[in-house]
This record gives sequence, structure tokens and C-alpha cells, in this order.
Amino acid sequence: MAAFLPLTAISPLGWRRWLTVVTVLLTVCGCSDPAAEENEALREKIIEVHDEAMDKIGYMFVLETRLKKLQPSPEVPADTLEESIAALQQANREMFGWMNQYQTLYVTGDISQDTRYRRQQLEKIEAVSTLTTEAIAAAEHILSAD
Repeated sequence: MAAFLPLTAISPLGWRRWLTVVTVLLTVCGCSDPAAEENEALREKIIEVHDEAMDKIGYMFVLETRLKKLQPSPEVPADTLEESIAALQQANREMFGWMNQYQTLYVTGDISQDTRYRRQQLEKIEAVSTLTTEAIAAAEHILSAD
């Protein structure tokens, strides 16, 4: 029944204590750990780069299929076709290789070691993304020349 007392029934000293408790709670909750924030930002960036590159996997398969159907010509020699197909396949292998080794959860209890791991993983997935983009560009160039 006491829980339903009107707020005016609380003594002025009670209000001060209540405000102090709320202020302390908000201060504690409002403070954040910069190392944890950096770690989370890295994790989000890794997922973002991965998702963008992963969205291209189906398109790479379409390009590969189209390249395999092309006949070599003076404009597009056989070795150029083979190199482009190999680049698309390599980008695909690199993506799935990266996904197999990536650990989404903390790798250690030490946030600094985990952040170091995430920095390395961001570099790796950015390299995969670059490989993917370059393979697609080369295949599109060949297909536009045909």
C-alpha cells in the first residue's frame, strides 16, 4: 500500500536522497569504457565490410558463368578469360576462408587483445572486399568488351 503514496507524501529529505540515487545511477550508466567502444566499433565495421562483400557473391557466380560461356577472341584472349575466372573463384574462396576462421565472440577476457584481433580481422576482410571488387571489375570489363 505504501508504494502507492502520492509523491507529495515523501519528505524533502527523501527527495534529495532519491535525486542523489538517480543522479549516481545515471552517471554510472552514462560512463562508458573507450576500449569497449572501440572494440564494438571494430566489430560493427567488420560486419559491415563482410556484408557488403558477401552481397556480391551471387553476382560473382553469374559473372563466372557468363565468362565460361565466352569464346576466346582477339579482343579477349583465352588467358585473360582464365585469369578473370580464377580471380572470381579466388575472391569467393577468400571470403569463405575468412568466414571459417573469424570468431564473432571475444577471443580472450582481455579487451585490448580482443581489439587487436578485431583490427587484424578488419584488415583481412577489407583485403577480401578489395579482391572481390577488383575481380568483379575485371570480369565486367571483359564482358563489356565482348
